[in-house]
Amino acid sequence: MKPLDGLRVLDLTRLLPGAVCTMMLYDMGAEIIKIEDPNGGDYARWMRPMYDDLGVFFRSSNRGKKSVIIDLKSEEGQSVLHHLVQAADVIVEGFRPGVTKRLNADYDTLKTVNPRIVYCSLSGWGQTGPYAHISGHDLNYISLNGLLGAQENPQPLGGQIADVGGSYVAVMGILAALLKRATTGVGDVVDVALSESAMPLGMVAWVESYITKQDRGNLSLTGGSAYYRVYYAKDNMPMALGAIEPKFWTNFCQAVDKPEWIDDYTAPSNQTYLVMELTKMFKTRTADEWGALLNDADCCFTRITPPHELMDDPHIQVRGMVGVTSEGIPWMRSPVRLGDDDTIDISPAPEYGADTHTVLSDAGYSDEEITQLMAVGAIRQAE
Repeated sequence: MKPLDGLRVLDLTRLLPGAVCTMMLYDMGAEIIKIEDPNGGDYARWMRPMYDDLGVFFRSSNRGKKSVIIDLKSEEGQSVLHHLVQAADVIVEGFRPGVTKRLNADYDTLKTVNPRIVYCSLSGWGQTGPYAHISGHDLNYISLNGLLGAQENPQPLGGQIADVGGSYVAVMGILAALLKRATTGVGDVVDVALSESAMPLGMVAWVESYITKQDRGNLSLTGGSAYYRVYYAKDNMPMALGAIEPKFWTNFCQAVDKPEWIDDYTAPSNQTYLVMELTKMFKTRTADEWGALLNDADCCFTRITPPHELMDDPHIQVRGMVGVTSEGIPWMRSPVRLGDDDTIDISPAPEYGADTHTVLSDAGYSDEEITQLMAVGAIRQAE
């Protein structure tokens, strides 16, 4: 049994944050019904790379969900949504602030339909504040919350930090609201700003910068320390050294036969010299050779794995974090693991509107009513 078995979630989002949020809820047992518009639905369906005319990213992040096409700009479509809300537990939406009110799909409206509904809004900057209506993507969010500004050479990071960070915050907020509902009997609204969701990831840099008045490249964990830095081997392969604590740094220095580096290794005045020396030293061997020397030295040393090699890592294989379907579609599971049930359901992502008739029929609509709703364009079934 999964912890969220029996929970019904209506997903009104597009692209990454909402998809990952509801995917994690699905992995915990929730039923996810994607509410898609009649003009192509989730943009991720059509984003490259494609597999069999459907975006691979969409396939990977929407597995096991159901798809219903509803025109929320029509009164009939809004009525259908309200009907579905009556039997739902959670709504996740990702529109800009104010859009759901125009669609009669905002929290104040829907809580009158179902007072127990937990309503989660995912937006770039949150529902309030001077940036609330400004467009943005992950790169913009992390550029204005200090993460990029702390880097030695600001550049796009190797992942969607704010987007996926927002997914995790949304899941946490939803679960907290459900727990509160179990006590009070009423739902609540969860306001998730993607920009804020990434801020705690840079808390150490922010605190250090605030106190020292230092910024780019001078902070201890963002490039300013020799003991916590990326270096390149003789074959130009990148490696990560994270020997922060004295025992790890000592182990490292002993492994490379440099005991003279051990003392005062955290002193700011020593960092330029140590960075220069380590940079030269790491260029004397290949990454494999450094791995053979340092992997067992207990010094927080790792080679940097390119994304396409993730599934080759023995630890990731044993943990079953990623895989590939029989069709060749990569998948990634939720990292939430509870008890002994570590199973993962790798059901395919839904075709556009594939479940419209079934979901509405289960909600009590007759075939005649469904046909009439289709006739007026309020809903659509997959073609």
